[in-house]
Amino acid sequence: MNTERTKPKILIVDDMPINIKLLVNALIHQYEPVVANRGATALQLAAQEKPDLILLDIMMPEMDGYTVCQTLKAQEETCNIPVIFISAMNDEVDEMKGLQLGAVDYITKPFSVPIVLARIATHLALRNAYLQLEAQCVALQEMERLRKDVEAITRHDLKSPIDGILGCAEMVLKRLPTLSQTNIGMFIQMILDSARQLREMVNLSLNLIKLEQGSYAVTLEPINLLPVIQRILADSATLIETKKLAVSVHVNGHPIKEGERLMALGDEALCYTMIANLFRNAVEASETGQTVQILLSDDAAATVAIHNQGTVPDAIRDRFFDKYVTCGKKGGTGLGTYSAKLMAEAQKGSVHLQSSEASGTVLTVVLLKGEQDAEHFDR
Repeated sequence: MNTERTKPKILIVDDMPINIKLLVNALIHQYEPVVANRGATALQLAAQEKPDLILLDIMMPEMDGYTVCQTLKAQEETCNIPVIFISAMNDEVDEMKGLQLGAVDYITKPFSVPIVLARIATHLALRNAYLQLEAQCVALQEMERLRKDVEAITRHDLKSPIDGILGCAEMVLKRLPTLSQTNIGMFIQMILDSARQLREMVNLSLNLIKLEQGSYAVTLEPINLLPVIQRILADSATLIETKKLAVSVHVNGHPIKEGERLMALGDEALCYTMIANLFRNAVEASETGQTVQILLSDDAAATVAIHNQGTVPDAIRDRFFDKYVTCGKKGGTGLGTYSAKLMAEAQKGSVHLQSSEASGTVLTVVLLKGEQDAEHFDR
């Protein structure tokens, strides 16, 4: 049933004006009646109007009701519309044929208006319940797919940082007597980088399903985004160094000053994972030696804009934050940017993409501003 309508729409199909008038008068207060006096017209209106239920006569010129019903059930756009036959043909074989063709009910003429209204109400309620169950089934299937994907991603992706931790630890143990302090520090940093990457993956896998279900308990409070950005840069140091990227951070148009703050209203754990996902996306999209900029501001809102010189393909720009959308990224799942969108929205914010050959790509997170917006949000 179309839930956007104020009244359910009923298509009445009958070649007798007296029957049409009687049914319209009976339905007009509770429903929106639409009328057809020929089978061909009924098929056209059913496709155009998408009625919630059809009352269908059998004996009509040119095309009888059986043929109309059979055609409705054979077409994808009309096959799920409930059909109730209303006919003067009262033999058991006639009723059986109508039900076999896909009708949900069969009423004989002369009919009782209260009985017709009761049958309509019953079948509309059943239809509504069916549609709700269908929607729930689709949602459950999507959730199960996401759960399996997250599990597969986690199993696959966790292997790399775990191997990094184990390899570095084993190397240190084997060569400890001969290692200099510099080399020890390098190995410890590699272990830390792998452990932080591992933590980020675990956090993402735990949060993503909860966010999609709407069950993640978001705590919005004033947070300083600058330490979050600095931690992301520290955790990404090895990746940045490997690609020899130049990374710059500016606040309101100038480099970060000591002790500076940029306050936003958010959940610190979500902010870290969300911005880290987008930053890593920018880093991975950059060529060796290019520049990645992080531009923060707190004018009308608290914003974090991440700019890289790569370009998002035209084919996915409009769907960049949709689930499972990815292009040209080996092993890409299409869940990183999707999760960033969920995290932004959970914090009453948003995330946006701008990309062109001339200016590169900018991913912008918009959040509420610090304590002032916190007070407004509480009200």
